[in-house]
Amino acid sequence: MTADKNKGTGLLKPLDADESIEINIEVKNGEIISAAFSCSPDAYLTACAEALCAVIQYKPVTDLFQMNANAVIYNVENDLPRAKLYCASMAVTAAKRAAADWCKKNDVEVPRTENGCSCY
Repeated sequence: MTADKNKGTGLLKPLDADESIEINIEVKNGEIISAAFSCSPDAYLTACAEALCAVIQYKPVTDLFQMNANAVIYNVENDLPRAKLYCASMAVTAAKRAAADWCKKNDVEVPRTENGCSCY
């Protein structure tokens, strides 16, 4: 079975949290044309996933590598409590993994950071 070169999937399930999230993107001409998610039944994680999917649409897929949790935190409908801020980071990391998946399928270099971040 051949991989769909127009799609990327990123999954994050930390060992120290009960939640998990998967972000799926569809890309056309290097731009994200749709984004969807599935996640654990957690209201805050769901809110973060919804905000992330809205923010990344119609942006270049490689721009996701520059994104941080602030893009989600400032775009959720209701404020996140301090104890749930990590949900924004989970959503962003899953999106970066989806972008990396798309890049690998399309022979686009995945940017690396100086510290060798393993989130991709």
